[in-house]
Amino acid sequence: MSHPPYCSRSPLCLAIALMGTSPLALAQDSPQTLDTLRVTADRIGDSDSMVGEDTLRRFQADDLQDIFSGLPDVAVGGGGSPVAQKVYVRGLEDTLLNVTVDGATQSGYLFHHQGRLMVEPELLKRVEVAAGAGEATDGPGALGGSIRFVTKDPDDLLRPGEDVGGLLKAGYFSNTEGYKASASLFGRVNNDWSAMATLVKTDHDDYQDGDGNTHPFTETEVLTGFAKVVGQLTDDQKLSLSYERNQDEAFRKHRPHWVPSVRNPVFDQEMIRETVTGKYHFDDLDSDWLDLELTLYETEASLEHIEGPYGTYLGALNSYGGDLRNTTRLGAHTLTYGVDHRHDEGELNSARETSSVTGLYLQDSFQATERLTLNAGTRYDWFELDEEETGQDFSESGFSPNLGFSFDATERLNLYGGWARAIRGTQVKELFVLDYYTHSPDRKEEVADNYELGVSYRQGGLYLNAEAFVTEIDDVVGQKDYSGVLENLGELETTGFSATIGYDWDRLGASLSYSRSRPELNGEPLSDDNWSLGTSLGDTWVAGLNLQATDRLDLGWTGRFAERLTDVASGYSEKAGYGVHDVYARWRPMGGDDLTLSLTVNNLFDRQYFDHASYAVYGDVAAGLPEAGRDVRLNAAYRF
Repeated sequence: MSHPPYCSRSPLCLAIALMGTSPLALAQDSPQTLDTLRVTADRIGDSDSMVGEDTLRRFQADDLQDIFSGLPDVAVGGGGSPVAQKVYVRGLEDTLLNVTVDGATQSGYLFHHQGRLMVEPELLKRVEVAAGAGEATDGPGALGGSIRFVTKDPDDLLRPGEDVGGLLKAGYFSNTEGYKASASLFGRVNNDWSAMATLVKTDHDDYQDGDGNTHPFTETEVLTGFAKVVGQLTDDQKLSLSYERNQDEAFRKHRPHWVPSVRNPVFDQEMIRETVTGKYHFDDLDSDWLDLELTLYETEASLEHIEGPYGTYLGALNSYGGDLRNTTRLGAHTLTYGVDHRHDEGELNSARETSSVTGLYLQDSFQATERLTLNAGTRYDWFELDEEETGQDFSESGFSPNLGFSFDATERLNLYGGWARAIRGTQVKELFVLDYYTHSPDRKEEVADNYELGVSYRQGGLYLNAEAFVTEIDDVVGQKDYSGVLENLGELETTGFSATIGYDWDRLGASLSYSRSRPELNGEPLSDDNWSLGTSLGDTWVAGLNLQATDRLDLGWTGRFAERLTDVASGYSEKAGYGVHDVYARWRPMGGDDLTLSLTVNNLFDRQYFDHASYAVYGDVAAGLPEAGRDVRLNAAYRF
């Protein structure tokens, strides 16, 4: 199969070029199961959470489930097959969130029987999750929040005073008899310019579950390439250009998140994502008025079914856009304002659909007193879509305001809260239904109201955080009774609570986090068949221990526990609880980072379980996949 040159259909690339135990007791209703080991993520402000590079490296993260397993309010379903994995935040699917890689929006939806996000953890510096109430700067249509993937810069890899370096990694995965190899080169061209390039190859055979059953056609073969150039043009100006390509090719099932059956044939499939991003930053050091950022990007994601039951189908989504913003400081006010635009073009063979959204936004952070910060902002977005198959055109617009506060009641105690509204107009449909699903002619925009109230406390090594939240999405869009018509279904509401407690000693850190969310559509709990909306999850706990045993040896444990879910949609089964344990050891025999040897054991006790975010078993055809059993991961990293 041939693909056109990457930038042949958009002027964007030219523009970029021109820019120059109780938790255990919770799981007693079902066999105790093991999940992926991670440490609870750091807080980065109010309701935002972060997964840092050190956490990803410790646990040899290989897929989305590995990335997010330390966050109790984030679940990843799809079983042990990475291509089938979907991300849920507080029970809402990632299709309701704004997802970006270095500011490049990952829009669209390839196929509702598999995940839509292809991200290589080896490239990541951090991952930020902003659940619920957001700000005007978060972009258009962020109904349930946002996920921001941030990749590494050359300076993140170069040692102080170093001009060139390299990193070689090789890893082995026992469960799939798989391997992962990567090579990175990075260096400085001169004092102002630096560059890096990374190549990653991952190859996994079919995985085994906790009962020792091998699940056929779940193998993966992924090749990832990444390059970035960063230049300090002047003391005030900085430019970065990056290119990323992910390719996954395998002989797999039509519906990768189900078991094989007569209704689920197997054939060759290829999935590709390419993203080009350019960033320009001008910070006038002599003025509080000018701190300008420009981001331009283009992403093309495609899925090809080769000689499948319906012939050869190629679905492709081309998305390009930009964000121009400036930050002005006026006394106690910090104002960020700008304009963003995105154009999406979806194709499935001859079927075609295009959409665009343009927004103007303003966000103000006001230091009202020494202890009180007030936030207020709004954005106005214009959505347009052209459904060529039916000749229908759609146009919606409206305001998305927000209000928030952060109050330091004492030096140790902080109270925060907020409300944010977000609207989302008609957008390009899921690619693999582009030729036979239609938009209802009278559909309206979706409108989300997010509310949250939280408290955080820190004294010495002790830290606590707790927050309650409500998300209400009016006129949420979906398909009713398999009609093939996308229409307004009613109100999607999720309410919940999350909390974290932890303590950091000199060499030991311990934490326990909890999350509860209850998403409902018109008063009925979400089910596994609510594609693109979400699913219901049991209360989830994540506990973690990290020990720096010596200056050269780190040890850790994480347990993820899900309570049995009894409040389910009519006609659906309860979801059994489970508990999963992972452990890791990381040794630096030479004292520095020249050589690092890592051992990780996921699902330590080899338990059999279904993640609550995975499709359950509803018959011989609609039968989801269990999670992987014990996986011993060995990794060696050599830095030169």
